[in-house]
Amino acid sequence: MAKQIKFNKQLLKFAVGLSLVLQGTTRALALDLTAPIALESSQVLPGGVKDPRFLNILMSIDTKFDGAGQSVPLGDPLNQQVRWTDVISIQSNVDAGAVRSTLRSAGLDANGSPGSTTGQVNTFVNVKVPALAVGVTDKLTVAIALPIMNVSIAADTGFVRSAEGQSWVDQLCTLSIDQCNQAADKLNNSVNQKLNHYGYQPIRSKNFSSLGDIQLVGKYLIYQDEKHHWTLKSTLVVPTGIAPNVDLALDVPTGDGRFQFGETVVYDHYLTEDLRWNAYGGLMALLPNQMEKRIPVEINNPISGDKEKLTRNLSASFAFGTSMKRLFPSLGLTAGAGYSFQFMPKVRYSGGTQFVSAPMRYSFLEDLTPVQVLHSATLMAGFSTVEWYQNKKFFYPFQANLILSHPLLGRSVTTNDVVSGELVLFF
Repeated sequence: MAKQIKFNKQLLKFAVGLSLVLQGTTRALALDLTAPIALESSQVLPGGVKDPRFLNILMSIDTKFDGAGQSVPLGDPLNQQVRWTDVISIQSNVDAGAVRSTLRSAGLDANGSPGSTTGQVNTFVNVKVPALAVGVTDKLTVAIALPIMNVSIAADTGFVRSAEGQSWVDQLCTLSIDQCNQAADKLNNSVNQKLNHYGYQPIRSKNFSSLGDIQLVGKYLIYQDEKHHWTLKSTLVVPTGIAPNVDLALDVPTGDGRFQFGETVVYDHYLTEDLRWNAYGGLMALLPNQMEKRIPVEINNPISGDKEKLTRNLSASFAFGTSMKRLFPSLGLTAGAGYSFQFMPKVRYSGGTQFVSAPMRYSFLEDLTPVQVLHSATLMAGFSTVEWYQNKKFFYPFQANLILSHPLLGRSVTTNDVVSGELVLFF
């Protein structure tokens, strides 16, 4: 190998212990805060060494922490009581008059309810991330990652008819079987009926693939001695994924739609030659961008027919964490465990002009993206042939890692585990 890879004990610590420098890759899911996909490390590549990697991230999303920290189904917002006034509001003038007439004929109060909508949403995300890291010098490593997203959405909506709803349908059936059947169908598909009225695409199951947001990463070794390593990690996220779509009520974008720039300080302390303690802290600046948004009419109700282009203001997410990692070089094994804390403030918007006479509508919009908090635990296990290669017992050095991250507590974030597998080669 050019500039032969120096497989001494120091590089062995690197080869078995280096976590993926692209730890924020799951941000490309546009899920905002999600559990980490790796344990941090201060290690950098020796100059001239190339490090191709392949990461596979699996995540099933069906529950989330609400604003109070309670776990709720992802489709929970679809489970709502419907009022007759809601039904009337999305009808044409002629149909609205007909509904009022049949309500009076059935002896029903227009302030009552025909029943409740139901909904279930499950999303499975499979992210394949080819990446390449290069040791530019013995202190500077740069890397690029291209996440390829495969998303599967299973969605189902329905309607549970109340006694009032059944009485209304029965009244229609006495007048016209065709009208009776049409009304029953509309009630059963009331969620998509309302979405269609406001110009949204209907909620349905689907599968799609797309490139996510590309990440460029640099790690610079600030200081190193026998026991202490300090590294500065810089990250640039380029918005190459599918940005949020204002016309999708069930939107799973593969990108955030804006540039992001992050800085993280990483510290490693070697308690023994094969036992390492890590701590890190940093922020990701979320740069301003223009985007079209639906402007809510009332609080906690995102459905609106009014759209306007706004500026999503400058913001930042913060991450802190710690971990322990133990190497077993003669066995080619490594094990580690860590804790991380992440925080993202409420999203703020500016530049709105259409509803200056009703400024609370912009506040309603901001309330839909509240403060996010996530506490996570991460476990990792790894296998490496580096020690065997060094002792001429194996023909090629590589590393394979399996990582499980579990959300412990949170607010307004997903509750689901993140599983990732990583294959690392050395040239």
